[in-house]
Amino acid sequence: MKNKTFKRSLIAMSISTLFTISTPVLAASNTDGSIQGSVTSETSQAVSGASIIIKNQDTGLTRTIQSDSNGKYRIPRLPIGAYTITISADGYADEVIENVNVAIGSNSNVEASLDPEGMERLKVTGSSRIASIDTTSSEATMVIGQVEIERLPLPKDITSVALLAPGTTRGDGRFGNFASFGGASVAENAFFINGLNVTNFRNGLGFSNVPFDFYEQFEVKTGGYGAEFGRSTGGVVNAVTKRGSNNWEFGGNIRYRPDALRSDSPNSYDMNGDIYNYNAEDYYDNVEGNVYASGPIIQDKLFFYAMYQPRSEKEEYVADRGTTFSSVKSDNPFWGLKLDWNIAENHTLEFTGFSDESDDESSNHLYDYENKKVGDQTSVSIDKSGGDNYVFAYTGQLTDSFSARLLYGVNEYNLTSSSNIAEDCNLIYDRRASAPKVSRGCASAADYFQEEGSDKREEFRADFEWFVSDNHVINFGYDQEINTSNSNQYYSGPDGVYWFYYDTAPGTELPNGGIVPDGVTEYARSRERTVGGDFEVNSSALYIEDTWTVTDDITLSLGLRWDSFNNKNSEGESFVKIDDMFAPRLGASWDINGDGESKLFANVGRYFLPVASNTNVRLAGNEYDVRKYYVLEGTTDQEINGIQVPTPNLGAQIGDDEYLADGTVPDTAGIVDQDLDPMYQDEIIIGYQAMLNEDWSWGIKGTQRKLNGAIDDMTISHWTEAKYGCSHPGGGGYVLGNPGEDMTVAVDSDCDAEHTLDKTVTIPGSELGYPEAERTYNAVDLTLNRAWTDDWSMSATYTWSQSYGNTEGLVKSDNAQDDAGLTQDFDFPELMDGADGYLPNDRRHMFKIYGAYAITDDFTVGANFTVESGRPLNKFGVGHPNGQPTYGDTYYTLNSDGTSYDFNPRGSDGRTDWVYRLDLSASYMIQVSELDVLLKANIYNVFDSSATTRQVETYELNSPGTIDTDFGTITGYQTPRYVEFSASVKF
Repeated sequence: MKNKTFKRSLIAMSISTLFTISTPVLAASNTDGSIQGSVTSETSQAVSGASIIIKNQDTGLTRTIQSDSNGKYRIPRLPIGAYTITISADGYADEVIENVNVAIGSNSNVEASLDPEGMERLKVTGSSRIASIDTTSSEATMVIGQVEIERLPLPKDITSVALLAPGTTRGDGRFGNFASFGGASVAENAFFINGLNVTNFRNGLGFSNVPFDFYEQFEVKTGGYGAEFGRSTGGVVNAVTKRGSNNWEFGGNIRYRPDALRSDSPNSYDMNGDIYNYNAEDYYDNVEGNVYASGPIIQDKLFFYAMYQPRSEKEEYVADRGTTFSSVKSDNPFWGLKLDWNIAENHTLEFTGFSDESDDESSNHLYDYENKKVGDQTSVSIDKSGGDNYVFAYTGQLTDSFSARLLYGVNEYNLTSSSNIAEDCNLIYDRRASAPKVSRGCASAADYFQEEGSDKREEFRADFEWFVSDNHVINFGYDQEINTSNSNQYYSGPDGVYWFYYDTAPGTELPNGGIVPDGVTEYARSRERTVGGDFEVNSSALYIEDTWTVTDDITLSLGLRWDSFNNKNSEGESFVKIDDMFAPRLGASWDINGDGESKLFANVGRYFLPVASNTNVRLAGNEYDVRKYYVLEGTTDQEINGIQVPTPNLGAQIGDDEYLADGTVPDTAGIVDQDLDPMYQDEIIIGYQAMLNEDWSWGIKGTQRKLNGAIDDMTISHWTEAKYGCSHPGGGGYVLGNPGEDMTVAVDSDCDAEHTLDKTVTIPGSELGYPEAERTYNAVDLTLNRAWTDDWSMSATYTWSQSYGNTEGLVKSDNAQDDAGLTQDFDFPELMDGADGYLPNDRRHMFKIYGAYAITDDFTVGANFTVESGRPLNKFGVGHPNGQPTYGDTYYTLNSDGTSYDFNPRGSDGRTDWVYRLDLSASYMIQVSELDVLLKANIYNVFDSSATTRQVETYELNSPGTIDTDFGTITGYQTPRYVEFSASVKF
């Protein structure tokens, strides 16, 4: 009796927790999380062979393992959700632990202390503790779910979620609604849905998407991510969709963004006072809703979640300096299905299927700006995107220490553009001083480009985890993607060309080498371009990573990834194949005081980026691209498709045809550096994070990223002409290589009539005249967070950063070029003279503050406030002291004396405005009969700020000294104020 009383007193006096729960990230998958911990006796001795049974509280998913000789256990690859843990061992009373939450990419640590059987137990309430700091991780990661998002005024798209994270900024709007992570271009990120890579591999811009309400949770990785992830030098976004459970649920919602409550951006004018962008006519109205159902097909075994979303989106705008009007509508419905089958204890199967097909139909008209009237219809164009997506996955706990996940998925994307005037109408741009700078044909920028195309990704990956010991968890795996691009591209019109009209002067040398004849003051240039074929990119990778618990306070992550990329031409032959890309990923985290309330962490990693399939299509297909130059003897108005078109009166052709590509599949030896190195980035992160009290935490993190080994196309004709007396075979003499490095390529050394490749040479990088590609990102992030406690939460971030170098990456925001891997950068040495400076994604200062407050149990308000400094501006010319390049923007403008040049290096013309934006929301929960109804209103850009985000940066037009009257004209403003209403019902 004495002994029993003593034990009761010991328990009551200690008030030490029976278990503690924390949420570190430890070698977790990109679709789920893990639970791990240890089992000890009341005297803190390890209990080996204890049975640990975890059960998902919603689905009944069950996993069972035993603790090892040190009392340790680990159960990986668990679907997100709440779990009950039951721990039992001979001679001990069972311990039941409720509500252990597992989030995407996280590891919940559960330490349990067992009491001997028959011992009187004192129930301790409030003994579990959720740590806000992950003291084992060196990654830069943000995890956020639908519950947190619903409290905030957040647009329902993945980019808006990503922009909550430190170090992310909105990219140039001409590419779409995409984010730049850590100074990288918007085309260098990776996106996953339920483990399937859905990134656009054609040019890196965008991803397959699903309605926001189909998602359950997001993980945003801004740096330091492990060896499991690759093919990205920006950021990674993992999204997990909703799934069914044992509870039947039905519901739906409707979201409405009325045009009547939307403001317009200001109009913009050129330096002559003429209209440039007429924004007052803009119209945007969006209605979307969804209905869903979920529940058990077989209790505790088979579940479904299904969603259907009808939608209606309409947009109207005036373009081409107030001369054209377009009305765009899209109403394709979305469908999505998630199936989960607990086929046996420790074994599950999953299926995800969805379709995000979209047809944007544009009705294009003439527009009378003076009278503000819409005129006759000129065309109807249709842009198709999206497609069907499927994911099959198996997850198994094969032994107590070994688990596996196998995935096969298909990701499809349509890239078809068509119009009803494709056979009849050419695009015509009149660049003469006597004419308006608008499209003057019956085709416009909205409908002249025609393409029948599609992309398809087939992905297989196998991921394994081996719990070697309580000190080592080894993750390893393999993933392969077979990406196929089909493309058939051409321009509209009966002859498949578009026209430019220019002023000129006798004796002027044109880009094709032709000399303007005496008495000629105007010329016309046509361009015909076609390309077609099927192109394949095979990417594969192996990885291994050891998470090593060196001591109770120090954790090391030692990872290595091996990548291989194989890009093939339209004939199925490799034209770029790079193997043996080894990417180390090394991380360290130190729990400074051993109490889980502070950590010092560091991470060093290398990240490789594949060659975009756009490069296959453009460089290794049967591309035919020819420009022809003619004397322009005026124009004749001709009615075509109801439009008066100034068709050219052509005189004699000036010079020879200018072939950029001759229609044949080129010899790989002459278009690719045979010693091509991959494009990669090195990253270093050092940071500190600590709890201030139970609710507040703060942190500081420094990041440096350096781009190395960039890949781009460069002309080498200036070298071959100097060396052998003739240009390099192929249009423009372009070769895919590493700027600034030596190049090994086949050339025509005897300049024979056939222009055949007869010799392989190594050209020193110094003789080609191109600088090495450089991009450096430095940043310091300061964060302050308050967890959702006492009905309110807040997150605040200040980021100081700089992004500088001579290349942005896969895209070029300077001229909105999305030609991944083949941008204007490095096309000629003259274009890179002055390219060093602050890059388009340089935002020196960024402030982000967001949070929510529950005024009552049913009424919650939220706010999201951002402040961001402007982007650098340039002053581009067309000439150079060494001579005018064939095309492109230079950093020189002709001085007023007409003989010397002013040098305007990158970013030297100031910056755009600071951008201030405040978003507010209010949501109210009510009960209607048996229904839970949530009403919500969001107001974005409450004060209707209209900061300039973009302007024309070309100072000269066509020839040195000819000032472009559009220079400095504002072409982009921040999104004006708009309001969104939503209503959700659940029963």
